[in-house]
Amino acid sequence: MCPMCLVPIDELHDLTRTYPLRSMDQAQDALSVYNYSRAEGEERLKALGLWPIENVFWRIRDSDPHAALSFDRLLASHDGAGGRHALQDVKKILSMLGREAEAKVEAYISNFPRWRGLSHFKNALNVTFSDGNKKRDLAKQIFYACLNVLTKNRMPEGYCLLHILASYLELDSLIGLDVHTERTIEMIEAELLRFSGALKGYVECVEKSGLDGLRTDWNFPKAHLWKHVVCDIRTKGAMQNYSTRPNESMHGPLKEAYECWSNGRDVASQLLRVDKHQLAAKLLRMHSDGGLDPEETDGDDSGVFKGHAYLGSPCKLTTVQNIEIDCSRTDNAFVEFRKKLSNFCNKSLASHGYQVQKWIVIPPGLEIREYKYFKVDYESPVDWKINTNHLRCSPMFHGAPRYDCAVVQLTEEDVAFVRLICIFSCEIPDVCSIDLAFIQPFTAKMGASRRIDRDLRLTCIKAVLRSASTFIPVQSIICGAVLVPDPSHNSEFFVVTHLDGDMYLRTKVS
Repeated sequence: MCPMCLVPIDELHDLTRTYPLRSMDQAQDALSVYNYSRAEGEERLKALGLWPIENVFWRIRDSDPHAALSFDRLLASHDGAGGRHALQDVKKILSMLGREAEAKVEAYISNFPRWRGLSHFKNALNVTFSDGNKKRDLAKQIFYACLNVLTKNRMPEGYCLLHILASYLELDSLIGLDVHTERTIEMIEAELLRFSGALKGYVECVEKSGLDGLRTDWNFPKAHLWKHVVCDIRTKGAMQNYSTRPNESMHGPLKEAYECWSNGRDVASQLLRVDKHQLAAKLLRMHSDGGLDPEETDGDDSGVFKGHAYLGSPCKLTTVQNIEIDCSRTDNAFVEFRKKLSNFCNKSLASHGYQVQKWIVIPPGLEIREYKYFKVDYESPVDWKINTNHLRCSPMFHGAPRYDCAVVQLTEEDVAFVRLICIFSCEIPDVCSIDLAFIQPFTAKMGASRRIDRDLRLTCIKAVLRSASTFIPVQSIICGAVLVPDPSHNSEFFVVTHLDGDMYLRTKVS
C-alpha cells in the first residue's frame, strides 16, 4: 500500500498511471461512517487500506500526515528498487553464469578508480551491506563492471537488468540535485517513464525465460514511491531538505559501542561517554597532525596556490633530462620529453596568454619540481557554489599507483577529458615561471556508436597513444573526473557520469 496515494497493490510497479492522493479528511470520514455503520464503514476503510483506529497525528491543527510524507532518497532509492532489489538480482544472475563471471566483476570493482567520497570495495558480491551509502556506491560501480559480462546474447535477462540500473542511476542523479529547474523536473518525469518501461521489459524477459530466483513481482511501496518525487520537489524543495542520510553512517559506531563498551543496561549514558572519548581522540589526532587533513595534503603543507588550483606534496628538484631518462624506460609518454616541452612552449604557450618574444630553447638541465597532489576549485553547475576536487598524480599512493583524470578547457568552447601523468613547475627561459600538467588526452570515439552505448546511454571516449601526450597549464584544469576502462575494447573508457551532480550535468545536460 502506498501511504501517499490510492494506487492498487497490484499496480505499484506501474509508474505511468496516476491515482488520487490520500488525505486526512478521507480517513476521518471513513472512520466516522464506521462508528455509525460498521458494515458500510469497513467497506470504506478497506478501500483505503486502513484499520478503524484514530490517527494521533489528526490532533495536530492544520496538518495532514499524508501530505507530510516525503520521498527519502536513501531508503526508497539506495535501499529500495535500485540499490537493493536490482543488485540482488544482479548477484543471482552472476551466480548462474559461474565463478568466472563473478571473478571478472569482482576484479573490475576492486580496481575501480579511487575517488574522494566514493566507497571502495574489495569483496562486493559475497558481502551484504546494510548501509544505504554503500549500496549507492556499489550500484554505480557494478553497473560498469557488468557491461561486458551481462551481454544481450549471453544473458538477455541480465542485459534487461542493466537497462533498469541505467535508468535508476539517471533518476538517482537527477533527484539528488541540490537545485532544480523546470528542465531537470521534466527530465525526471521522462526518466520515470523509461524506468517503468525497463522494469516491465525485465519482468517479461524473466517470465519468458523461466529462470528461478529472479524477481518478477515489483509491487512493493519502494518501487512506487518514485511516482511522488516530482510532487515532493515542487512542494518541499530539493531532496536534501528531507533526507535521512546524515544519520545513516552513525549506526555502525553506535552498534559497536553498545556491543563492546556497555553492559546492556542504562546504555544512553554509557554510549554518550564512549562518543565523548572518541571525539576527544579525534581532536587529539587532529592537533598532533597540525590540523591538516592527510587526504588533502598528503602530510605536506609546502604546496602553493595558483589561482583556482593548489599544488601540494612537492618532490625534490630534478631536471628535464633526468625525468626523460628515468621515466622513458617504462613509459612511452616520456620519450622525447624535452622535445615535447620545447614544441609546446614555442607553438602553444602564446595561445594561453604568455608573451613569447623569441624561439624558446629548453636546456637539458632545466630544473623542475613535481607535485603529487592537486586541488582544484570550480563553480558547480548544480548550485553555482564553489566546489573542490582532490586529484592525485603519484606512482605510489596508499600502496598503489594513482593517476587521476580531469576535465580541461581546450578552447573557449571546447572541453576534453585527460589523464594526469605529471604535474610540475619550472622557469621557462626568457618567459616566466609556469605550472604545467603533462597529460594523456582522450578523444571522442570515432565511427558509429555501438548498440550498448545507445541502449544504456554510455559516454565512451578513446585514449590517444601515450607517445602523443602533451602539456597544458594547470589553470586549464576545470575539475576532476573518473574514467573506467572498457574491457572489450583496448584504450576505450567510459565516463562515470553518475559520479555526482556536477559531473552528471556536465555530461548529460550541457
